[in-house]
Amino acid sequence: MKSIFELIGLSFAALRERKLRSGLTIMMVIIGAALMTSVHGLSGGMDNFFTEQFGSLGANVLIITPSGGGGGFGRPQSSSTTMKLTSDTVQTIEKIHGVTYAVPYVSGVASLKSAGEEKTVSVVGIDQNKLKYIAPKISLESGSYVSAQDSVGILLGYNVAHPSDLDRPFAKRGQTISIEYATVETEMGTEKTVTETKSFQVRGIIEELGNLQTDNQAYISPSVANALFDKGGSYDGIYAITRDPEENDDIEENIRKIYGKNIGITSPKAITSTIQESLGAFTGFISAIAGVSMFVGAVGIITTLYTSVMERTREIGLLKALGYGKRNILFMFLSESMTIGLIGGLLGLLLGLGGAYALIAIMPFGRGGISFTPYFVPMNLIQIFIISFTLSIIAGLYPAWRASKLTPIEALRKE
Repeated sequence: MKSIFELIGLSFAALRERKLRSGLTIMMVIIGAALMTSVHGLSGGMDNFFTEQFGSLGANVLIITPSGGGGGFGRPQSSSTTMKLTSDTVQTIEKIHGVTYAVPYVSGVASLKSAGEEKTVSVVGIDQNKLKYIAPKISLESGSYVSAQDSVGILLGYNVAHPSDLDRPFAKRGQTISIEYATVETEMGTEKTVTETKSFQVRGIIEELGNLQTDNQAYISPSVANALFDKGGSYDGIYAITRDPEENDDIEENIRKIYGKNIGITSPKAITSTIQESLGAFTGFISAIAGVSMFVGAVGIITTLYTSVMERTREIGLLKALGYGKRNILFMFLSESMTIGLIGGLLGLLLGLGGAYALIAIMPFGRGGISFTPYFVPMNLIQIFIISFTLSIIAGLYPAWRASKLTPIEALRKE
């Protein structure tokens, strides 16, 4: 067998002679590898993002909402629900075996005004002494929590106090700010919306938690929130703090026995699992598209090398006449397909790594403070490269075999 380096040199020379065709074939491999790399990076980043978001909530927390509606950390519920959560509901849930605390909350959207600046946020009324059970990692940057008896105190989430669009804090501890909210009043049989304003004093600011809901909300006492948003003594949701996460399923079953389908129950773990399943399905779909792109690249390699065999028939005959055997010719053409797979796979990985960051920059992920970083698993990158490289070799097998089977006399007779 001739020198391997000599055969590889002939392969590179053949690719250089057909720059445009070789370049387009390599581009097909690059596109498939880059698309698959970017998708896996974005999927990994989003998976980490949502895991961090809901992972900041306690594993032993069940989120209870009216009429089967979902709910997050203080998310307002639809007014169309018929089931009401009241103090009786709180007492009933707290008596269920395995439940340590039942923490109700009231929430609504209002405008906060401070020193000429205005910010629309979700305002949550909750017993702030229980926040540590709902979000174990929560801590204060400054100040203190608002007590249940405090009618003018307010606690600000980190992003509320330190908005990214301002070069200074929106509000500081001890500062007076106002909340502007809308209420519906009936006058002479006609309902109308009236805007009201109430002043509050900032008692404290939460340390950045990394949870968008917690960091982007303001907290006041439950009774003040109930009056502010005219809830009539009902709650938007209840956090059931359980003794042990292992008991969550049994506790959920007991709650279902009491309220049936009139109540919604979920947990941070269930929410994360649902999101991960959706992301998995989406990633699988896009990966299938990337796989088709790689298959198209393989077809391109077959076409390129097969055409090369037809064009270089006389050259093959000459090489065989000079002593190049079947294995030499087979390896020479396989070297071309390996070169295409090697260059296409490596460049595809690099393009995919940069493409994931570029997609985050140009797509509207940042609206509302949502931001995440692509996450690449080294083993996935190795697998993508192996797939690209292997597929290229497989695609080159038939043209290489075809070239190796040509006889010197038949090849030299070819015009």
